[in-house]
Amino acid sequence: MTNTPLDLTPFGPLLSALGLLYWAVALGTAGLLLWWLRQKPRWLSAPLAVAVLGAFIYPVATHVQEKRQQHDEAKATLDAAMALFQERCKTAGEKITRTVGNVDGVVWMKWRTKEVNLSDQFKLDDPYGKDCDGDGCIADLLRVTGGAELNPEEAKRHTKGYSFVETIDPVDGKRYRYVGVMKLHPRWTEQAIAREKALSGKGIEPSDYPFSLERKPITNFTARYGLTWDDISTREDREHWIAGGSLKAIDIQTNEVIAQRVGYLMDSGQGSQAGFRSPWGWATSHGPRCPRVFERSWDFATKVVQPNKQGE
Repeated sequence: MTNTPLDLTPFGPLLSALGLLYWAVALGTAGLLLWWLRQKPRWLSAPLAVAVLGAFIYPVATHVQEKRQQHDEAKATLDAAMALFQERCKTAGEKITRTVGNVDGVVWMKWRTKEVNLSDQFKLDDPYGKDCDGDGCIADLLRVTGGAELNPEEAKRHTKGYSFVETIDPVDGKRYRYVGVMKLHPRWTEQAIAREKALSGKGIEPSDYPFSLERKPITNFTARYGLTWDDISTREDREHWIAGGSLKAIDIQTNEVIAQRVGYLMDSGQGSQAGFRSPWGWATSHGPRCPRVFERSWDFATKVVQPNKQGE
């Protein structure tokens, strides 16, 4: 095999077959040479045999040496990365100073980009902790506060969380308060509803009322506690394909960090994209990480800043 993306295509077996053909030609040529040299003087046959065999063996020996050197260099690089990763892991985990209960809402202080980073080595977008993006992170934190009767089955899956989330929209820079509601899907315009009734005789189904976000502008935040994330990777970390992230719960009134989760992951392939491999995608799914068991942002947030129960 070639240890390249070609191995995953029909050309992989073809290249392997060409390698076998190379050795078949080499052995066949050597055999013919020995047969031909039986009629020649010894002083001529020996140098010719050595020269012909050397012509076949030298490039193979050179290739083997290069592969061995590349293997040794890759091992040294991975050993250095693993040593640094283990050092970073000494600081990983949760540090909870205090928890608070009966919280109605929180501030989502920093949005996560919707861009998917699979191979940008130095982009500080927290591959370790990113489990949501855009306003999906806000939706993850909210429970249903309106319209639950419109789609009871779906509403059951959104009974836990905060009643509101406040944030600054990174697009327009304005403050908003978000709530979660069961709401008719935007595709159901009056014309679409009339057309559906005319064609099938059916009205709107409960499934046409999905969990949705509603927001309204606000002047100031009213929530006392906020959640924010940071990519804490250093340049040295990223050079070794290590990514670190933190998630904090903050008392906005005092600027006190009441809890923090720190975690690291590493791409043990050290950026290899062989076989269509994506370094950060592989590291997130299969690579070494600490803490080993990944806790969702929602789990950490609601454990520390505990939402009140519906109706309280």
